[in-house]
Amino acid sequence: MPSIMIHEEVAYYLSSRININSYNYYLGVLTPDSVNIDGFGSKIDRWTAHLRSNNYSEWRLNIKDFYDSNKDKYDKDFLLGYYVHVLTDIIYDDYIYLDVRDKIIEDGVSEDDAHKAMRYDMDKYYFDGINKVIEILNSSDDTFDINNISSDLLYRWKNKCINTFNNRNDSIYITDEVINNLNEMVYREVLMILN
Repeated sequence: MPSIMIHEEVAYYLSSRININSYNYYLGVLTPDSVNIDGFGSKIDRWTAHLRSNNYSEWRLNIKDFYDSNKDKYDKDFLLGYYVHVLTDIIYDDYIYLDVRDKIIEDGVSEDDAHKAMRYDMDKYYFDGINKVIEILNSSDDTFDINNISSDLLYRWKNKCINTFNNRNDSIYITDEVINNLNEMVYREVLMILN
């Protein structure tokens, strides 16, 4: 699964393509990973927050059903951001993860350490639009209770993320090509729920 910075980059890219650029949208994008506020959350917490399934088709159905059944319960921008986050995880895991992992292994990292090396590399990723996203996320303190995530947890997670974002890109494996592919794949799938 991508880092929060990568999630916000995908959201930022989509913002101009689908004409959405609100606080609630970017907050929704942060939300599913808030269960990791004190380190990597438990599997049950992570899987519940992400509506996770081992099967990618089932996982896509889970998030689409969640989105469809909650349209009247949550702010539409917030719910779309939540959807974008989980969809980005699905697409990254399904189509991109193994390619990046293989490049890391080709560079001499053992198979056992490749995932850890990828996480470290993703944490070094930065994109120029993050300052605009931070400005938007700083514009309000509103949060929501959703799934297994409390409003208080989300508030604390939002502030933690804002204060820990990188200010330069030192990533080796999260290249422009990787990001462009991820952006376009997420965009195509998001269009399906918006139409």
